[in-house]
Amino acid sequence: MTGLLRNAPLVAALICLPSTAYPQLGEVQLGSIVSYGPAAPYGIGAGLVLGVAAGRLAYVGLRWTYQTGSTEPATPPTTSVDVRNRVQVFGADLGLLFPAGALEVVPGGTLGVARFAQRAGVPGAGFTTSDHAMEFFGAPSLSVQAHVAGLVLIPEIQYQWAGSPDLPWPVSHRGPVASLRVVVPFEVDRIRY
Repeated sequence: MTGLLRNAPLVAALICLPSTAYPQLGEVQLGSIVSYGPAAPYGIGAGLVLGVAAGRLAYVGLRWTYQTGSTEPATPPTTSVDVRNRVQVFGADLGLLFPAGALEVVPGGTLGVARFAQRAGVPGAGFTTSDHAMEFFGAPSLSVQAHVAGLVLIPEIQYQWAGSPDLPWPVSHRGPVASLRVVVPFEVDRIRY
């Protein structure tokens, strides 16, 4: 006990010494996104993203993507019809940033609205009917942020769930979507702890 009391002033002095405070960077991210989903309305897509990485602790952002979709043959009882499905996604992103060496792992999710578009027509004669449907959607996600040459590269995988759109032909409204965001970071503030 006397040894502990004898060292108490030394321990108190070491605890009270100032330590180096490293700044945490807050940044605005503005850029583009390319994506691909195997389900019929998704296909290859592109869009825009805007986000804020606050103190490298949390990420909040907005995204818009336009998926080119695909054309599939549908066979009604009397004739064959080609159906083209597409989707636009308007979403708000939310995630938590976890440092992992030079990278940041970001589990999170997206909530928003999906606008499905469907055009149908006889093959060779062009599309004759067009329908649209809006549905709410949610998508859990996992992404990795890597700072490379003044840009931030963000590969991401999502599983998108949307409501079943009220369209004349059945359309897949959920499935995995892989994307890559390429953004320019703008430092807004340094937060010290």
